[in-house]
Amino acid sequence: MVSSDSKVKKSLIKLFRSTFADLVACEEVDIKESYRLPTTKVKVNIKEHPFQINLYPDGKALHLYPERTLTEDEENSSAKNFILFDPDSYYNNRVSGFYRLNVGEKIILGGKDLEQRAFLNIPKETPARKLSITNDDGRLIFKSLVDNPQSCIAPLLKDKKVNQLVNWRLMKLERIKAIFGGPIGLLPQEEALSLIREVNKILESEAHRPNDKQGRPGGVIHLPDELTVILMGDLHAKPDNLLTMLSQNSYLEALEHGTAALVILGDAVHPEGDVALDEMQGSMLIMDLIFKLKVRFPHQVFYLRGNHDSFSEEIAKGGIPQGMLWEQELVNSRGNEYRNEMARLYKQLPYLIYSSHFVSCHAAAPTSSIELDDIINIMDQPKLINELINNRLKRPNRPAGYAKGDVKRLKKSLGINQNAPFIVGHTPLSNDDTIWENVDEIKNHHILYSSDSQWVGVMAQIGDKIYPFRYPVEQVVNAIYSADD
Repeated sequence: MVSSDSKVKKSLIKLFRSTFADLVACEEVDIKESYRLPTTKVKVNIKEHPFQINLYPDGKALHLYPERTLTEDEENSSAKNFILFDPDSYYNNRVSGFYRLNVGEKIILGGKDLEQRAFLNIPKETPARKLSITNDDGRLIFKSLVDNPQSCIAPLLKDKKVNQLVNWRLMKLERIKAIFGGPIGLLPQEEALSLIREVNKILESEAHRPNDKQGRPGGVIHLPDELTVILMGDLHAKPDNLLTMLSQNSYLEALEHGTAALVILGDAVHPEGDVALDEMQGSMLIMDLIFKLKVRFPHQVFYLRGNHDSFSEEIAKGGIPQGMLWEQELVNSRGNEYRNEMARLYKQLPYLIYSSHFVSCHAAAPTSSIELDDIINIMDQPKLINELINNRLKRPNRPAGYAKGDVKRLKKSLGINQNAPFIVGHTPLSNDDTIWENVDEIKNHHILYSSDSQWVGVMAQIGDKIYPFRYPVEQVVNAIYSADD
């Protein structure tokens, strides 16, 4: 995607040399034009270009890449934010961490920060304050905070390295298209009907899900602890948000290698926000995508029931009866048989999922004392169903809402540690974010809402902890077609 013209490389090298004219080269690092960083600030005037950082001259290598979109190349990029990660783990087949360095932000790298050690694999013997990096409007300022040994920096000049992050994501798009079985678009009627029937067959004996007393699929998924969990909140007819997530990190690779589980917390349908609230094509497309993922990864993709997963006339937004319109659209576009299969799917969906690392449902912790058996047999508990998919945090105008004690009691009933996070969707706290942590001062209680138009929120497990990650929403469907051209 980027020209390999030697003149471009020579100009970069010239600019890099002028920046570090007074510095000593890092002879120990096997990259040309690598320099030791001093304890005074050094501003690099090369914009929108990746770098390698070695915290020690011969130590752990980190990569710092401009955060380009899938359809940008280096020459027309407007990227000013940077992504910092460990290339040895980031391009692997397991979920790993990263840091985003936005304009005006600074990060101090060191070995005492447990999160940095988990995300970047920085050795614990590294000084607590080893190196600072500041993003000054897309230009980077480095300062070594330890005089000896000093850190090293080098530009990544080879075409393969310059484009590695974007090309890695573009390769995922090809695999996503293969999972979908062709171009991303609404499935033909017969194919869509066959697909939802296959999903309903899977749900009849879904993995990690005990049956209730009637032999029906129970209301709970109990994930094995060895599966890394990846969570997404309400998607509300935003296929690009789901596809953006699948093209980031190693989420798709972890699913393909059987080491992770993707959990969607319900409400993938019915548009919200500044869009046409009565448009249902996006809802059909996103359910087609989720069903394709479920068939491809039947033991690893799980969809919990939300309050919008219904044809009820009570499901409305802005005066638009979305539940009824959804039903009408399915009948008109795909026929009564498809509508009936969707109704059967809703009856078979689980309501809660947990492991020793977390617990999640769509909306709320129950406000009454319950046992695990009650949730397994949830079809006989209409009040419990309503709480899990409809209730919200307790407020003066909502005295029946849930509170800190209810979250604590739910964890106890499931036999999991009180420090395990409780993660729900359903209730965005503002219009300008996608993840809210420790909500209402309830420690380890997070709200995840993945249908924002600018950012898509994901919570993912690294080691024994679950961390929040945000990704800029991209027009991934368009990028898939661009990659085909």
